[in-house]
Amino acid sequence: MKKVLNKVLAATMTISMLVGMTACGGEKTSSDKLASTDGSYKSITTTMNMESGTLDSAGITSYWWWSYTSYATAPLVELAEDGTYKNILAESYEVNDDMTQYTFHIRQDASWNNGDAVTSADFLNTITRALDPDCGNGYSTMLLCIEGADAIYNEGADVSTLGVECPDDKTIVFNLTDSTAYFMDLLTLPVFIPTHRELQTETNGAWSMGEDMDALVSCGPFYMAEYVPNQYCLYKKNESYVLADEIHLDEIKTMAMEDTQAIISAYKTGELDIATADYTVLEEYADSDELVKYVATTSNYELFDITEAPFDDVRVREAFSISIDRDAVATACGTNYLGTTFFVGSGVVSKASGKTWAEEAGGDLLTFDVERAQELLAEAGYPNGEGFPTVTYKYPSTQIESDIAQALQAQWKENLGIEVQLEAQETQVNISDRRAGDFDICRMQWTADFVDPYTYLSMYRTSDSYNDNGTNCTEYDELMEASNKESDPVKRYELLHEAEKVLVAEYFWAIPVLNRETIVLMNTKLTNRIIDPSRGNIRTKYLDIAE
Repeated sequence: MKKVLNKVLAATMTISMLVGMTACGGEKTSSDKLASTDGSYKSITTTMNMESGTLDSAGITSYWWWSYTSYATAPLVELAEDGTYKNILAESYEVNDDMTQYTFHIRQDASWNNGDAVTSADFLNTITRALDPDCGNGYSTMLLCIEGADAIYNEGADVSTLGVECPDDKTIVFNLTDSTAYFMDLLTLPVFIPTHRELQTETNGAWSMGEDMDALVSCGPFYMAEYVPNQYCLYKKNESYVLADEIHLDEIKTMAMEDTQAIISAYKTGELDIATADYTVLEEYADSDELVKYVATTSNYELFDITEAPFDDVRVREAFSISIDRDAVATACGTNYLGTTFFVGSGVVSKASGKTWAEEAGGDLLTFDVERAQELLAEAGYPNGEGFPTVTYKYPSTQIESDIAQALQAQWKENLGIEVQLEAQETQVNISDRRAGDFDICRMQWTADFVDPYTYLSMYRTSDSYNDNGTNCTEYDELMEASNKESDPVKRYELLHEAEKVLVAEYFWAIPVLNRETIVLMNTKLTNRIIDPSRGNIRTKYLDIAE
């Protein structure tokens, strides 16, 4: 494995030459775009978000980690398309009667690509490091269902008190404080993914930044063979992967690209075999098998700094929320966007009723009401926006986020008389500012990590590591805790719906704005398209190339 730090210029020149040659020879057709070099070696090229965070499952996980984990990590189990759990690193598992103890038996042949065995100590390495409050991992609180984890994370208790047992190298036992309905779903989250017990012990260390490629070992279907910062990652098949027979591709190259139109152009010119697109391709590809659409479990919403004026006043927060015409914002963004008043992705399917989250709720949580918004603003001391302090809305500098920001800015100006300043930021800077609480209003986006409303709602519990705006609400915390302990699915979902109302319609801690339909362009020769029901996308690792 190598890191190609000194080849950035050469890589850039190569890409430019490829684009130039394609332009001279005319646009490629779907049948000749594929990057496979010959019939025996199968290679594809797709994209990834620009690097943010690290590749450490116990450290700062962000867009880069989620791209990496699609190829180079492996969980104990993963959710299959039919709703069952497929064993990956686990050979088998048992659950006790009250669902407070889960015992997993790791496959005897599970190994890292350097030949070392995958052991229970690798899982413990991730878990114990993620319980250090300074690790920077937003998922650490997902471990708090384990006995002793809360005291370790919040009170500094010794890690020896953790309710995770490793009776031997191939067995790991999780002892939970209470029955947790979604525990199996948690096992694909970063904090439950193994990291090498000897090579990957430094949290957010050089290995997790691609600076020590020998330590960046993989127990997943691929390993990272080459990395050029802000250019690309090259993954090659890991022949020692436990399910290697199910992996058909030999190589996947992920290009660091964020601009949607540039991505679409790269697809059309044959540089990419898969491209996340937008509504602008719908007409052109309407009758093409290259067009793939699916409802994403992604929620776009806005956060306030509720610790200081003016957004410490619930009347101001409500005014900003109900003065938004969400359908108009969606229209400004394109036909694959849908205005929503739900914090949870409205298309998430309920395990209790089989209906979507929005259908099960029975009606919108918020009403567009400019007159009421103006009344609230006046009550808060800002009639017609007079005397309102200067506030800034921070967002990532992508085209779609710019469209959203400008639509919101225009509506707040027209409906409230408030001129909100806009600040476009590089993605990593935006994330860093949000995590540090350095914002007045900040864009936030969340895609479901597993098929349960808890993945959205848990973030704004008082003690949650993803609680970036300092939400502190006893009523909300109690509803979330009650939902954790409720074993009846119908009653549990009722509690979660009630918690969402408290979050967005009573205290207005967050402003839900949009859901989106994901649009993908994909080479028609790519087959074996297995859907990840947790995140509503195609699992690239299982793709094959038709003969």
